[in-house]
Amino acid sequence: MKMTLSRLRYKASLNKLGYEELSNGNTIDTNEKLFDFYFGYYKQSLSQSISSNAFDYLKDKVTIITRHDDRFVTAMSDTSYTITLPSPNANTYNVASINPDYELNGYDTIVLSLVGGSSDTTNNSTTNTDTKSNG
Repeated sequence: MKMTLSRLRYKASLNKLGYEELSNGNTIDTNEKLFDFYFGYYKQSLSQSISSNAFDYLKDKVTIITRHDDRFVTAMSDTSYTITLPSPNANTYNVASINPDYELNGYDTIVLSLVGGSSDTTNNSTTNTDTKSNG
């Protein structure tokens, strides 16, 4: 698949979960936007999806491509980072796995996992292991 800037036509944001202490001593969650980025959806054929992933792993997942940024790599191992996508997938996601491209003008392929999705906690350790082995 040829990667070009014209394929990156959607805008999303990378966020980091934080906490704010109120004057009464309670704390609330805050979602601080780190930066906006442009991305495109990455389409796999059904045979590619089946051969590389189990069906339960595919549930609540979205695969995107975007220009390389080291913060996406950091976000994979830190669930306090989230990515907010626009419609039709207007939800909050964690980085489940990433295939980073460290070359000049490289494109990262990122698998996003729905925050609070049914497979969010059960596949996290599997995803990290798979990503390290593809390294």
